[in-house]
Amino acid sequence: MKTIKIAGIMVGVSLVLGLGLGTPFSLAGEAKEAAPAASSQQQKEEYQKKIETKLNEFNQELKEWKDKAKKMEEKARAEMDEQLNNLSKKEEEASKKFKELRSKSGKAWEDLKAGVDSAMEELGKAFDQARSRFK
Repeated sequence: MKTIKIAGIMVGVSLVLGLGLGTPFSLAGEAKEAAPAASSQQQKEEYQKKIETKLNEFNQELKEWKDKAKKMEEKARAEMDEQLNNLSKKEEEASKKFKELRSKSGKAWEDLKAGVDSAMEELGKAFDQARSRFK
């Protein structure tokens, strides 16, 4: 279970880093049109791989910030800890939606994809805000 959570966090971290600063997360347009089953499955796998990569990158950055926070003075550390807790909650939400998405197929997968996109966009914005404060 811890491995799944870590993998989820790792995928979240990767979203912001792969998109660059200030670039909102968007996979809009992917897998929107009906395609043959093989193509649809390939699109699904590519999308899931992108999300996993992004979450991995988020997780790595979050880990680096937590290590940095341990070395800060008490007041600055408290502020950073609060921000990191917020990021962790958003990452957990995105990971939960992504885990649910992975277990679905067909129309249910398409319906959940929008929720994952939204959660990842929100997570990306939170990382952008944190990034600007921590630098």
